[in-house]
Amino acid sequence: MDGRRFLGDKAGVSKDLPIDSVVDDIIDALRSQARMVLQAPPGAGKTTRVPLAILQSGICDGKILILEPRRIATRTAAERMADTLGQPVGQTVGYRMRGESKTGPNTRIEVLTEGILTRMIQDDPELSGVSCILFDEFHERSLAADLGLALTWEVRQALRDDLMIGVMSATLDAKPVAALLEDAPVI
Repeated sequence: MDGRRFLGDKAGVSKDLPIDSVVDDIIDALRSQARMVLQAPPGAGKTTRVPLAILQSGICDGKILILEPRRIATRTAAERMADTLGQPVGQTVGYRMRGESKTGPNTRIEVLTEGILTRMIQDDPELSGVSCILFDEFHERSLAADLGLALTWEVRQALRDDLMIGVMSATLDAKPVAALLEDAPVI
């Protein structure tokens, strides 16, 4: 897979971003171990490139959820990915936050605020229809993000060993998080 060409890139043109050089490593880690920790600087492309690359790779049959700590980041990330695909928000890429949702029956990537995941697990402990959960900006540490990761890991351990989990951050010390995820690969 060419990490620089994404599904639906407008006119096949894609600006190279630092994350592009490790996209294949990310996909390989998720395919082989179903977990990874990604450490990359701000602006590297973690938020918008990684979910699209996972979708394009075909390793996920279900939805890819990406958790954002703030509402504005949730909406902006969804808009940017949808724009990359040349679509409006709510088709392949959508978002959900308290009081606002823009998704459709064909939504494959869903950007969520962190608290939404806890409600999803309460409603459906197996997270039916979800293949991958990415925790973005994990260095911002919040109770909702920590609880979400703990609950997601428990779902993976007890009910869904196929559930892929990725933790992404610009400044987080990756080793303790990787150890928590049973020595997840650090990229």
